[in-house]
Amino acid sequence: EQGRKFVMRLQHKKKDVPPTSVLQLILPQLRSPNKIRRRGIAGAVKNCCFDKDSSYWLLHEVDIVKQLLYPLAGPEELDPDDKIGLDPDLWLEGPDKVRESDEATRQCLVEAVLLLLASGRRAREFVRKQKTYVILKMADMVEESEGVSESINECVQYLRRDEEGCEEGASDRQVEEAVRGRAKGELLALPAPAASAAIDMQPTNDEDFDGVD
Repeated sequence: EQGRKFVMRLQHKKKDVPPTSVLQLILPQLRSPNKIRRRGIAGAVKNCCFDKDSSYWLLHEVDIVKQLLYPLAGPEELDPDDKIGLDPDLWLEGPDKVRESDEATRQCLVEAVLLLLASGRRAREFVRKQKTYVILKMADMVEESEGVSESINECVQYLRRDEEGCEEGASDRQVEEAVRGRAKGELLALPAPAASAAIDMQPTNDEDFDGVD
């Protein structure tokens, strides 16, 4: 937790330069040619996404969604409708775009997206507007790792759920516990939506930045 706070702390270095954080400085290394470096940065970013109180800052100030999706984007040609609302950096490279080759890095990136989706309804709405589903869908079509594919499917459950008529209630805490469990080597997964969980899965103190879940 101390490391997470240090990475996200805003630092004022010059009067004429807006404050920045270590996280914002290291994010470009997700495109490094060094596999070990990319893996380490992806792990650090995922760790930051555990902090629900920082979800607004991560989404709106750091532009974290684009940073997470770029390595997951590939050379596939997208439909014109899919490109509407999608950041051009995620599709302009066309057939020259190379998807992240390291499985562990892909796993961290997808789980970081999952944690952002679990941080609250407003966060999910924002992530949806970034056309996250388009990139994850294409990535899942060629994904060879069962673990990464399962995490993508868990993200899709959130991206495609009906927030207004959701019978199973909020399963945000369960997602966070599942990702934490994986970090400890435990085999945990987000269960499929179930009406019977409508009461038990309601969070008590885990409110998002807008208080709506």
